[in-house]
Amino acid sequence: MPYLRAFGVFLTLIFFFVVGTPLQWLVLKLSLPGRHILPLLFNRLLLGFLRIRVAVQRETPASDAVKLPQLLVSNHVSWTDIPALGTLHSISFLAKREVGTWPIIATFAELQGTIFVDRLSRKSIKDANATMARRMLDGAWVALFPEGTTNDGSALGHFHSSHFAAPRELLQEAPDVAAVSIQPIAIRYSSAHAAWLGDDLLLPHVMTLLKRAPVTCTILLGAPILFDRSSDRKAIAQQCTDKIAALLAMEP
Repeated sequence: MPYLRAFGVFLTLIFFFVVGTPLQWLVLKLSLPGRHILPLLFNRLLLGFLRIRVAVQRETPASDAVKLPQLLVSNHVSWTDIPALGTLHSISFLAKREVGTWPIIATFAELQGTIFVDRLSRKSIKDANATMARRMLDGAWVALFPEGTTNDGSALGHFHSSHFAAPRELLQEAPDVAAVSIQPIAIRYSSAHAAWLGDDLLLPHVMTLLKRAPVTCTILLGAPILFDRSSDRKAIAQQCTDKIAALLAMEP
């Protein structure tokens, strides 16, 4: 059975690379409606073969903050965080520059609107923030993993505040926008084997997911935090750290 599921993962990758990629490129090029459909289908199929079930819990009812430009801020446990979040909405992720060189994955990332950044370059960080601001201003949801890398999920890493400047960039460009909604998200898996550390090889982790027991990925949505013109990026980063830590401490 694991090898049958592995074949399903392989077919999903090949089908979407050969057929889905040109279709998605055409949809984006012609600005056609339904740009979210293919990425959503891909994410759900991939997680289905990996036997990762996504469960969503919201701390408070949806508010008017969802009408504002959206920046999602989440802890980072595994590469599967990305397709898991991608089952909720069409999202542009911020990723390290190296991802843009990975075969096949780079193509999928680009068509999903991924923003690449060289974290060692101040200019690249500034350019990425400007791109994030434009995407949010255009109505896209942008997701940020401020730890900068994955960890085992047992504790939060340090939240870097550099990209929390993106909302400030947006507010400078759009005087008619009152605030940006920062959505704190805590991601928690039902089993430790779902964690994938950034230096680990990808394929062995995929095989572990295929062989081991099914996993539930719980996405905990905290109350939105408003970033307005009086906000400080470091203070907002700390608020997100505290909120996500509190969400992770909640009983499963």
